[in-house]
Amino acid sequence: MPGNLAFPGGRLEPADEGAFERCASREMLEETGLTIDPRAWIEAGERTTPPFFPVRFRTRFFVAELPQGQALPKTLPAPAEIEDLAFHRAGEVLDAWQRGRETVPPPVVTILRALVAKPPTSPAAMAATISLVNAEEQTCPRIEFVPGIWALPLRTRTLPPASCTNVWLPGGNRFVVLDPGSDDTAEIKALLAVIRKREATGSIPTAVVLTHHHRDHVLGAAAVARELALPIRAHAETLARLPHLSGQPIEDGEVLDLDGMQLRAIHTPGHAPGHLAFFEEKHGVLLAGDLVSGLSTILVGFEDGSMDDYLDSLSLVEKLEARTVLPAHGPPLPAKAIAATKTHREQREARIAAALTETPRDLASIAGDAYADTPDAPAFLKEMQTRAHLARLEKAGRARRHDAGRLWSTSS
Repeated sequence: MPGNLAFPGGRLEPADEGAFERCASREMLEETGLTIDPRAWIEAGERTTPPFFPVRFRTRFFVAELPQGQALPKTLPAPAEIEDLAFHRAGEVLDAWQRGRETVPPPVVTILRALVAKPPTSPAAMAATISLVNAEEQTCPRIEFVPGIWALPLRTRTLPPASCTNVWLPGGNRFVVLDPGSDDTAEIKALLAVIRKREATGSIPTAVVLTHHHRDHVLGAAAVARELALPIRAHAETLARLPHLSGQPIEDGEVLDLDGMQLRAIHTPGHAPGHLAFFEEKHGVLLAGDLVSGLSTILVGFEDGSMDDYLDSLSLVEKLEARTVLPAHGPPLPAKAIAATKTHREQREARIAAALTETPRDLASIAGDAYADTPDAPAFLKEMQTRAHLARLEKAGRARRHDAGRLWSTSS
């Protein structure tokens, strides 16, 4: 977790002989220079990371009291892994996180919050508190990368390598449910449980909001809206493509006032005509929908997609200078992900242009050359993306279609 305040940790190595306690002591020594007897560790539960990534991790937690006389070294024992090393008070870390001065992983936030609410009187009491937190979070998590913006990845019928769509719950004393994209009963039940958990903090849901009309973002909208008696809101272009849903339009530039958080809607077409992103200025957060992905590139190949519009939308949100980007698929991203996505698309377009010849070539051949560096990507996805770039090149006078778009050549 680069740039985050996190607990020391690591994974089992052969030298640990399968013992988590030996692993904890070894990692503690390697990362902090502190020596803990493996027998001193007290188990504090376990947690499995949510499916933001294709690979997930089962993590065991342990607590031990630092032996008297030990102090942190003046020189970092593992400078390649750790940027800074210090003892922190739980309340001070939480306050810095709330103010946007520090970034802290969600599992650490929930543990610190519990320790502040009930200060432990001993290592055993601390371990018991953390165990309770881990057990509750495993079944109904409060995943909060940014203060006030909860998250829950749900299994959806989406495109690989993604298998989930992130539902974001941004707000203050009021919050919205952004992109409930699963119609699976168990997934909707899990989402409703997290919503009820947030309601228990005193925050009230006010709407189901959709970034765009694709199925992996909307399939659970009707069920969630019905269960919570909420309106559905989206851009007019999105609502026009979802005639089975009765919704209220969101205008470009409209501000959703959530009593403690404001989200500004930004019309960002390209991936879909009615695509919206939402910007939260206080913490510099962009709720990006399918503008970017934490797992792959974004497909701009559907019938109503536009590569010109997509690149313009990336340029538009890049000017916001967001500090954190929360995508619909995959983990949070740094601001540079916007520029990186734009650069990637421009580089791919250059390869597609280079694959054109004066003699018309079929779409599959052009895509095969342009995507030679990604042989495992599904052919139909490569061809859809290639066609979107070719349409942009045609508009610029650099490509010519033949036989209703089945063949393409240079424009000369």
